[in-house]
Amino acid sequence: MQPIPAISVTALNERIRVALTPMRELRVEGEVSGARFSSGHLYFDLKDAGSKIRVTVWRSSVSRLSTDVRDGQQVVVTGRIDVWVQGGSYALNATDVEPAGLGQRFAALQALKEKLTAEGLFDVSRKLPLPFLPRVVGMATSPTGAALRDMVRVLNDRFPVRVIVAPCKVQGDGAAESIAQAIELLDKSGLCDVIIVGRGGGSLEDLWAFNEERVVRAVAACKTPIVSAVGHEVDTLLSDLAADLRAPTPSVAAETVVPRLADLQWQIQDARGRMARVVKKHIRTERAMLQQRLARLGQGDQLTGPRFLRLDELTRRLGSAAQKQMADRQRLLANRHQRLTQAHPLRKLATQQRRLDGLQARLLAVREALVRSKRDQLERKSAVLVALSPKSALKRGYGIVRRTGTREALQSVRGIALGQSLEVLLGDGALDCRVEKLRPDA
Repeated sequence: MQPIPAISVTALNERIRVALTPMRELRVEGEVSGARFSSGHLYFDLKDAGSKIRVTVWRSSVSRLSTDVRDGQQVVVTGRIDVWVQGGSYALNATDVEPAGLGQRFAALQALKEKLTAEGLFDVSRKLPLPFLPRVVGMATSPTGAALRDMVRVLNDRFPVRVIVAPCKVQGDGAAESIAQAIELLDKSGLCDVIIVGRGGGSLEDLWAFNEERVVRAVAACKTPIVSAVGHEVDTLLSDLAADLRAPTPSVAAETVVPRLADLQWQIQDARGRMARVVKKHIRTERAMLQQRLARLGQGDQLTGPRFLRLDELTRRLGSAAQKQMADRQRLLANRHQRLTQAHPLRKLATQQRRLDGLQARLLAVREALVRSKRDQLERKSAVLVALSPKSALKRGYGIVRRTGTREALQSVRGIALGQSLEVLLGDGALDCRVEKLRPDA
């Protein structure tokens, strides 16, 4: 029997490579062991109870992985078998690594979403409005995560408020129960005006706890307005749908729950300016009405002239008094505004706002009292003018006697002849008379 020709080790490995590499792409499930990076490439062993295989993820594929590969993680690796001829070993060249059972998890997630939607947990009508200016912000998040530091920094920059943190796990085993308990603790305390629940970005597996039914129901049942801020802008989880508001990131959540102090100060300044313009317009309207009433009285004569001068003086003094009151109140408002700016907002803002409201009410009351007082004076002066009018004297029983055909009033019996025709003007008409007897005053 003729011996089989010998071949080299390299040739043997080449034959093995040729035999294995045509195999189609495989999906292999197992546990990660010995994961390490070298020159941007990822190497690890994929093992089960009976065996293991080397896995290589080239640098070009590492950046496209949908999960962070860690020792002990159960994964499904997609790739092809390749043989390293020089080393006489083979490995699975992976193009993707995903958590094991992810497909089933997505199916379960979709079923849960449909169930909770049918129950109405995501209805817009259930969502609560956020308070305008919360005094206390509750945070259900990791006490060591960057998300907490970012949110506290944003709050301090915009409008410092009190923060209560309910620490909880945000990923891994027991995270869902921990998150739900933190939300319920903050809600039942009654100390928070608004609650933020969330964490920074990560893989979908890292964020999965916020898809758990326990967390979603805790968010939906929260009686305190709650903002969900989980992951990055592209991540949308069931907790986002159940919350009263979804923020794309934790930092945006902090920006949403409190206004900017500088914006509030500008609004107060603008309101004060608008109030001053309204009061000035009202004074101008009252002055115009006063001028109209004065015009209705006519030009007057020597008797009424001084009264009109007095009315003009009162009008001028009324305007000056109102302007002085306005200036005094504006200075007082400016002082209040300066003290508000210098004081700590948590201690001073509410008090200063109430004082400002009180000053505004007093200013309007003073203005109305001044206008009412001056109007009463005007009416009294007008009544005096009417009382001193000649027509008023006629209505009281007096008469004016003048020669018939003339408008000259007689003041003496001298120059009056017997039988002369005279005209007597009374309050409601006139009498034509003839002189029958003269009785000069002895």
